[in-house]
Amino acid sequence: MTRELSDTRAVAADRKAVFAAVDALRDDMISVLSDVISIPSVNPKYPGQSYDDVVGSEGRVSDLLGEIYQDAGAEVEKWAVEPGRTNAVGTISGTGGGKSLIFNGHVDVVPPGNADRWTSGDPFSGRIDDDRVWGRGASDMKAGLVAQAFAVKALARAGVRLQGDLIVEAVVGEEVMDHECGVSSTLEHGYRADAAVVAEPSGPTTLGVIPVTPGLLWFSVTVGGKTTHSSMRGQTIRAGGGGSSVGVNAIDKGMLVFQALQRLEEEWAFTKTHPLFAPGHFTIHPGVVTGGPHGVLVPFFLSEYMTIEYCVWYPPQDDPENVKREIEAQIDAIARTDGWLREHPPAVEWKLNWPANNPGEAAADITAAVSAAHVAAAGNTPYAGPATVAGFCAVEDCSFLTNAGVPAISYGPGDLRVSHADDEYCLIDEVHTAAKTYAALALDWCSSSTV
Repeated sequence: MTRELSDTRAVAADRKAVFAAVDALRDDMISVLSDVISIPSVNPKYPGQSYDDVVGSEGRVSDLLGEIYQDAGAEVEKWAVEPGRTNAVGTISGTGGGKSLIFNGHVDVVPPGNADRWTSGDPFSGRIDDDRVWGRGASDMKAGLVAQAFAVKALARAGVRLQGDLIVEAVVGEEVMDHECGVSSTLEHGYRADAAVVAEPSGPTTLGVIPVTPGLLWFSVTVGGKTTHSSMRGQTIRAGGGGSSVGVNAIDKGMLVFQALQRLEEEWAFTKTHPLFAPGHFTIHPGVVTGGPHGVLVPFFLSEYMTIEYCVWYPPQDDPENVKREIEAQIDAIARTDGWLREHPPAVEWKLNWPANNPGEAAADITAAVSAAHVAAAGNTPYAGPATVAGFCAVEDCSFLTNAGVPAISYGPGDLRVSHADDEYCLIDEVHTAAKTYAALALDWCSSSTV
């Protein structure tokens, strides 16, 4: 028997043993997922939250996952940049000679919204049905976190020793880009590897391999007006009236800006594209509009201001500074066409840039490895066959890992269409298949031997 054939058979035997261990742990895994969902780990910095009332539950989830890491033989370190917001990191030290790998996920979730709209029950019930688990965070992204933890546990139960280090992380802060308290803190603590896989939900591409994400900009544009009695509107807009000497309705002028950015967004369907994203994915979303006379929100005055808050999704390959200049140029162009706006230009405030994840060739090997692991794990399940390789619809912590020199991609159970929505859930078969994929990936990437 050749050495190559012997090695191939050994890998196949390890994989078979690990898959059997994942199968044996399935019920325990889903029970733990239910328990984790029942912890209301809402990010305390999420808009509308009372920090002191909410803080602490993220740490409870990390503590629970840390226990699983420890049970799997990992050396666990826990710390909090802010009290109550614990990160947990487990390290399975390799025997030497293999590549290292990080499994990462975030423990924080968004608020559940109006609980009365949840037909599935309490948003933090963790209810288990025949084919799914319900609750806030089920899809985004506690299912992926638990699948990663149980993949590591299955490796230990199967008696597998990896040559490369395997690091598994449960971090806080992702939902509001508070990476300094979460994923960036793990980097500062020295946790680095040859690659990382973040367990964000792949959907709407079911269990897809996700090597890139868009960038996200948040900005506001404010237009000022000149108030007067609403009965003077005719004087301000009709020929022969007093015009701006009488008054200017800020909402009228704000709508000019709104329409100009809407036209730019339509152009982006053709000018901003990427092969891993659906046509038209990159947008300029007007998410919040406020306006009116200052201090008196009634329609009996001409409005003094209008502010539009925008969320901008831009392609991974684009420089965010160029995107900003393009948007500002569109606003300037429309302002030059209007007498009032020429003298009183709109005020633009840039509030956030969540950088895109675009590791390029640096992530080619880990992308191929996750794709191969998925094929091995999916078997004859509904997820059988090659995984779809696609861009992530939203943003995630991969960006901060990649930018720190750890090429990161994502793969995980769940669906973005139910994430942040009422009646969030994750399918049990997806969690099970994902756990097998993570385990197969660790075997292949870090190399292995049975003890």
